[in-house]
Amino acid sequence: MSATFKPYVRIVEQPTAKPMAFRYECEGRPGEPILGDNSTPENKTYPSIEIVGYTGQAIVISSCVTKDAPYRPHPHQLIGTDCVDGVCKKVFNTELMPLAFKNLSVQYVKQKNIETALRKREAMRIDPFRTGFNHRSRTFAIDLYSLRLCFQVFIDDKKGGFINPLNPIVSEPIYETKAISELKICRVCTCPASLDSGAENILLCEKIDKNDILIRFYERKNDRIIWEDYGSFTITDVHPTAIAFTPPPYRIKNIKRPVDVFIQLKRPSDGVLSEPVPFRYSPSISDDEQLKRKIDSSSRKFLRMQELQQQTNQWNISNIKDVADDVVLHTSAYQPCTSSMDNRSFQSGRVDQHDNPSEGTL
Repeated sequence: MSATFKPYVRIVEQPTAKPMAFRYECEGRPGEPILGDNSTPENKTYPSIEIVGYTGQAIVISSCVTKDAPYRPHPHQLIGTDCVDGVCKKVFNTELMPLAFKNLSVQYVKQKNIETALRKREAMRIDPFRTGFNHRSRTFAIDLYSLRLCFQVFIDDKKGGFINPLNPIVSEPIYETKAISELKICRVCTCPASLDSGAENILLCEKIDKNDILIRFYERKNDRIIWEDYGSFTITDVHPTAIAFTPPPYRIKNIKRPVDVFIQLKRPSDGVLSEPVPFRYSPSISDDEQLKRKIDSSSRKFLRMQELQQQTNQWNISNIKDVADDVVLHTSAYQPCTSSMDNRSFQSGRVDQHDNPSEGTL
């Protein structure tokens, strides 16, 4: 080992940026495990670390610290394998690196129990950045809905002990579900974007902060992100539950088939991402192709109008014929009155009742 080089701890995989539920001790069950940032339903991953510049055995102590610097001991506790009194302690060999922290979850400490929890942590001498424990007298100032994981590593001192500490390192923030509203895309305009971009789309989502939102586009191949960019919009395009945006140009301009990528919301302030949804880019349409489509569309409309006009004319002719036939039919059903009068005959000794309706037969 070089005299000028000191081994250090590196976080290989950060905790997930998605908010998670912190469980209360009274619930009697652990909360959901802290997943890794690259975790998927099919392939779950976990926060992981490795030691750079050292080979051999080591001890790592994991605990909760406050989200904001200076990183003070946080009253919430870690529970899971190798955890005692809210602190996780592991002995491992660097041959097994990276070291993943599986089945590790956060237990929520109520406001009334904060001072007790911090006193216990002080007795264990778990104070990674030596900030002290004076903040236990100001429990109202401690954010109970966010924290960071802190990893303290001690390497073998070659004398049978692990008293050689490396610099502690902290993870990205972990948020409780109550801390922030979860980002969610409800619907995206189904009109595909062309490779040249420029087409405006509408995204419907859960309530968002117009001053703290981005629309991220990315393409994944073989579990690796091969392209990433962001949509364009102004603050006036952002509404509480909708965004009017322009997709970024796709990385390849001349493709022959549609390309499916993913789109998701991102909150820059804390890096929280929504669940991704599919988004499709279509090949660019040349001016000649656009003109041809317009001509074809106009031709179809013209032929359709002609067809409708012919149907209308046929209907009118048929209607007129029906009316004419009806007039002829009704005319032939009635004969002139004179013909019936001329054909009537009178018999002797009888009076026609039409001439004298008040009298009967004589």
